[in-house]
Amino acid sequence: MKADASAVRDHRPIYIQVAESLRARILSGYYEDRLDGELKLVEEWEVSRRTIQQAIDILVREGLLRRHQGTGTFINKSGVARHYRAITSITDGVRAQGLAADYRILASAPEPASPAARAFFALAEGASVYRHTRLVLADRKPVAVADTLLNLERLRGLELSHLAQGLYEALRQGFGRTIVHAEDRYRPAIADAQTARLLELGEPAAIYIAERRAFDQSGAPIELSTISLVPVALEISISQVGADWPGAAQPAGEPWNYRVGFGNFAS
Repeated sequence: MKADASAVRDHRPIYIQVAESLRARILSGYYEDRLDGELKLVEEWEVSRRTIQQAIDILVREGLLRRHQGTGTFINKSGVARHYRAITSITDGVRAQGLAADYRILASAPEPASPAARAFFALAEGASVYRHTRLVLADRKPVAVADTLLNLERLRGLELSHLAQGLYEALRQGFGRTIVHAEDRYRPAIADAQTARLLELGEPAAIYIAERRAFDQSGAPIELSTISLVPVALEISISQVGADWPGAAQPAGEPWNYRVGFGNFAS
């Protein structure tokens, strides 16, 4: 099989490997409106037409593609948007509450990578990362300080000092990088003096710290963020589906589903 590097990572069936590569292309904006024809994909991957059809079937079921009889297979933009929203930002949380989201850039420039950043991004000693720090506002009230390090090895020429759109949107449009996997960790903390001043809190002030490690559609590490949030109520819900003891029928869907959200930013 002739395939992208992202489609040869394991020993799964070939149609699943092809589906993985096509999914990455779709999420990165590689296809504007419609998928390449099946015969072109057969030639590119050097596989059977049935293999291509099986791969497309997976993406149709996921909602990323739509088939139109006689005209081809098209990108389902609403389905793609749902995948984008699956990885949410603090700005998404503000807007979801019906509040006006805005931010003020505090720092935005390359800098030498720290040992922790070099380890996460797999950078050589002496490499640089891009630091983008902003104050997030909800209806003009400060609610978070977001300090983000970005992988310059994957984002050559990145410049965000005059960013006028969402960060994830800028990465998709400017670099074809879509954040599709994020690992978040939340913990309570006491704000330092600068953070307390930016969030208009007294001292000492209790806040939440959210730490994010995020990866793009190829599995490359892209973002390392620390977000300091005003002390809103933290909401966590966990749903459990079925069990996996021997002989038990496997339930449909994922066995675990976690959701973390924040209380009313307007309060």
